[in-house]
Amino acid sequence: MSRDGHAGRFAGPDGSNESGARGPVGASQEALQLFGNTADGVMAVDLEGRVVLWTRAAERLLGYAASDVLGRPCHEVVQGKDRDGNVLCHAHCHVLTMARRREMTQAYDVWACGKDGARRWLNVSTILVPDGEGAVVVHLLRDATGTRISQHAVEMLARRLSEPTVPPLRTNGELPAALTRREREILALLASGESTPAIARQLFISTATVRNHTQSILAKLGVHNRLAAVALALGCRPTRAS
Repeated sequence: MSRDGHAGRFAGPDGSNESGARGPVGASQEALQLFGNTADGVMAVDLEGRVVLWTRAAERLLGYAASDVLGRPCHEVVQGKDRDGNVLCHAHCHVLTMARRREMTQAYDVWACGKDGARRWLNVSTILVPDGEGAVVVHLLRDATGTRISQHAVEMLARRLSEPTVPPLRTNGELPAALTRREREILALLASGESTPAIARQLFISTATVRNHTQSILAKLGVHNRLAAVALALGCRPTRAS
């Protein structure tokens, strides 16, 4: 497989690519080629955090072509955060720190940012590939958006919607009709600030379907706009629109 082959793209055989980044050479480059045969996205970085391998599957996950990312710091590409919005990907992240010590990292989830600006959950496994006296850090990337939404954001909002502290949604104090699982997913994404097109991409449905679900959510909650629906979901009393 050539370094510009179907599965992914490497830094050049002399250790550099057109952007001047150092990369894996010799046996380590041959070992990395094997990762092109997995359906998972693969991003490999050197111990300075610069991207030296980017596969087509990684491109499908985040939208970046190899030419967009080779030689760049990996934290600038992924822009990862945790479930609370704290920055995980930075120049001194725990993964690179442990890799320099030849220590393995457990699989973890990261809220990554794609080229289109939409965020999605990635489950990341890390493998160290020897490279002379150093190592190349290989990240296997899997889309975990649907799972993470179901396990965390949706469950959180489901609890909030059932809390007695949530104010009555109608003048007679009647509780709203139960939201479906899909409606709770969409409400969770609305609460995180996602747009209709971004929600459609993350849930693999059409924008028209998102709008239909949103209208159903508004009707069940007895409100007239998304802001009021999100405020109720988060346990806040919505203000009256001027």
